[in-house]
Amino acid sequence: MPHRYRVGQTVLPTAYVRELAAVYEVVRLLPEDMTSEPQYRLRSTTRGVEIVSRECEVRPFRAGDGPQA
Repeated sequence: MPHRYRVGQTVLPTAYVRELAAVYEVVRLLPEDMTSEPQYRLRSTTRGVEIVSRECEVRPFRAGDGPQA
């Protein structure tokens, strides 16, 4: 399955705790997990925190969006 998001694109994780809520940038495309779902390495645009997320755990960032609590 091809990746939906590209390196450099900003996304909002939907599956993380409030402390990690932020806008993230895709920094690397990772191989599919055991369920054949693409994964991404993401970096917070404000804190520098990096996380790994499956494609179903992120959504595209759009102007006017904010982190989901």
